[in-house]
Amino acid sequence: MATKAKTNETAEAVEEAFTASTDAMKEGFDKALVGYDEIAAASKENTDALVEAMTLSQKGLEAINTEALTYSKQALEEGVAATKAAFGAKTVQELIELNTTYTKSAFDAYLGAATKIGEIWTAAAKDASAPLNARVNATVEAAQTAAK
Repeated sequence: MATKAKTNETAEAVEEAFTASTDAMKEGFDKALVGYDEIAAASKENTDALVEAMTLSQKGLEAINTEALTYSKQALEEGVAATKAAFGAKTVQELIELNTTYTKSAFDAYLGAATKIGEIWTAAAKDASAPLNARVNATVEAAQTAAK
């Protein structure tokens, strides 16, 4: 009888160990699965942020190109008008005054366009980096939470 009791005890111990290892394995698998889902979600969010950043960059570049084209067209038109006016000058003094006026206005227009393009560039860079900054912050927060 002692042997039978000992056998039952051993069988129960093996059964408990088997159940415990099965439960631990299942728990580990469930945690890994949750981790995989989190990684997949983070990867999708990172990709979405990158696509959004690229879209915003493209819009910024389009705005810069539009501004540069507008400036170029205006500068060309003003240059043609200044040239026609120069050919119509009656005296050298009048030619110098026309040239001085045109040069000053052309320089002012250039500075205005360069300033506006710089502002567009700055705004576009800020807008395009926002989704990426948000993802970096989310990743840092997730790492800090996981470390606790």
